[in-house]
Amino acid sequence: MYQYMQFLTKKWRQQGAIIAFTALLLPMLIVGTGLAVDLGHVYVQYSRLQNAADAAALAGAHEYAFQGEKENNHPKADKMAEQYVQGEYHNLNPSESIIERKYQAKSKDKITYYRVKLTKEVPLYFLGGIYKKFKKKETFTVPVYSVAVVPKRAGGGFFNNMFIFKEKFDAVNSLENPDKLSNNSYSTDSKNMITTTFDGRIVYTKGDGVNNPNYKYESLSYSTQTPKLDRFFTSAAREKNASNNINTLMEGKDEDKAKFDENGTLKSGYWSRAEYYNYNFKTFYDYMEKMTANTENKASDQTVKTSSNLFDSDIIRVPKTNSIPNLTIEVDKSLGNNDKPVYIYVEAGMGVININLNTDTGRPLIICIAGSDSQRPQVHFNLNGHTFKGVVYAPFCDKNEGVLVNAGNSTFMGTIVGTSISLRGNRSSYKYKDYIGGDDSSGSGGSAGSAGMKGTRLVTPPQGMNWD
Repeated sequence: MYQYMQFLTKKWRQQGAIIAFTALLLPMLIVGTGLAVDLGHVYVQYSRLQNAADAAALAGAHEYAFQGEKENNHPKADKMAEQYVQGEYHNLNPSESIIERKYQAKSKDKITYYRVKLTKEVPLYFLGGIYKKFKKKETFTVPVYSVAVVPKRAGGGFFNNMFIFKEKFDAVNSLENPDKLSNNSYSTDSKNMITTTFDGRIVYTKGDGVNNPNYKYESLSYSTQTPKLDRFFTSAAREKNASNNINTLMEGKDEDKAKFDENGTLKSGYWSRAEYYNYNFKTFYDYMEKMTANTENKASDQTVKTSSNLFDSDIIRVPKTNSIPNLTIEVDKSLGNNDKPVYIYVEAGMGVININLNTDTGRPLIICIAGSDSQRPQVHFNLNGHTFKGVVYAPFCDKNEGVLVNAGNSTFMGTIVGTSISLRGNRSSYKYKDYIGGDDSSGSGGSAGSAGMKGTRLVTPPQGMNWD
């Protein structure tokens, strides 16, 4: 009996110890559970806030570049960034309280950075009372930062090349007195033959953005009058040809081949050949369609002159209507003397598009001519002895005639894109220049200039930048 009573007493004591241990552990369990729930809630809110800041920084940096704003004055960039926080493209609900928004821009080593700082108070549901004893509040402060590089100009790496074609390319009269080059020998009197120069890349593409370096164009003629010519000559080659026979350039070694920087600008060299380039035609169409979609500055006549009120704006859209079956863009007045582009988007369905210069363009014209496999306009481009700056973008132009360029005694600076491109006229100068700027999102790649200028992207800012 005594042993039985000892057993019961021991068992009761063990049960009492478990109860006491549970009573001691329960507050710790409650605090641990509350901590896990509150920290999880804080992390979720932090992630949402960081995503909003990242999107806002990218959008703000892009708009900063597009508008050409300054470090101490960038209201349009800030407005665009705000739309990605709590606006048209918001990541956060409009009812959420953001206690601090700060949009800043700073430069270092010729690179501009756009920074977004967002701060939010996140409520603590379980531990608010405990936290209040230490911080005098029941919410946890969550600050986030995001920094994006501002590209030189927005738009995105659309063009690193001077000519981009798909099917055919030919040049006429790129050499003067072509009879001095026979099929079997060079003339000893072959100086000053180079009259047309090409300071930029000439590339061919499939146009779908899928890397296909085995793609073959239908035909390529470096000079229709000189079948033996197998290269394009640069302005440096023309200078050399002034005192040297052209055979020194026709037989040039690889070290004489033209070299371009990462942005497509000629650095050195005397000649180049066409190369494959992976490019997506649709990317620039989408960009221009979006840019011009909401503009009220629309052409109502089939002749658009630079002297008209349309060019009071930097964005012009030409709709396809019964009154505009064909289109003439006439440069009858120079648009100034700076490199800020004027964007012209021509809707698909036009029959013939004429671009005529009666004077220099002044500012660059970015002319995007929409089309498709079933809607292929003819494009006639006449420089008439003047200087054109900008882009003629018609990758779905007529296959046989293509973009027909008459550029005798003229200067072209920019990019031409076409299914086929035909160059006419001697003593012409073609030079690549980027008037839009860019990033690496154009679908570009391949061997010919795929490493475009870095565009808008999130980065860790360099050390030593004082934001606050």
